[in-house]
Amino acid sequence: MKFCSILILLCLLFQTSIKSQNEWALKKDKNGIKVFSKKSDKFKFDQLKVECVLDGRISQLAAVLLDVNNHYQWVYKTSKSQLLKEESASQELYYSEIDCPWPFENRDLVVRMSIVQNPLTKVMTIEAKNVNDYVPDKHNLVRIKYSNATWTVTPISDSQFKVEYRIEVDPGNGVPAWLLNLFASNGPYESFINLRKRMKLPPYAQAKFPFIID
Repeated sequence: MKFCSILILLCLLFQTSIKSQNEWALKKDKNGIKVFSKKSDKFKFDQLKVECVLDGRISQLAAVLLDVNNHYQWVYKTSKSQLLKEESASQELYYSEIDCPWPFENRDLVVRMSIVQNPLTKVMTIEAKNVNDYVPDKHNLVRIKYSNATWTVTPISDSQFKVEYRIEVDPGNGVPAWLLNLFASNGPYESFINLRKRMKLPPYAQAKFPFIID
């Protein structure tokens, strides 16, 4: 009887541990930007999620994201960003290089980004996934073979919207998981701080698209 009680207790503890690993944990909450992480089912690197409310129209956000040649000016640790192909007005293929701290090698990847909007709810969804074998590997860079990011953008009013951003990435060999996971919350936070400022710049503040209803 005592053995059965211990076994039941161990099972309950195990289930609680599994449940906690599958839940989002708040890592940073500052300036209206919340960054969460949770264990990945695929990789040793944590998944990340950002939640925040931004001032402006959703077209402003789309304008900043579609201006891929200038991503290096606001996306954390991005040293180079280049449009490779405009596949449509709402879908682009682009290349990015990412700085890593010494002694780790810098990374690069090719991304296909697409924007769609539900015409009834006005919710805008942005998907950015890596594309392999489009650009040859470079000898001094580690190619990121898996990256999957999703933006869910929900209008609150004519001048405010809520963003939920999720990303899962495998940065490749050479970066210890414990080190990346330790500092992972800082990158998304800094990017969203920069994004908030960038949306107010003239090229984006007046942006309009035929495929987006503000």
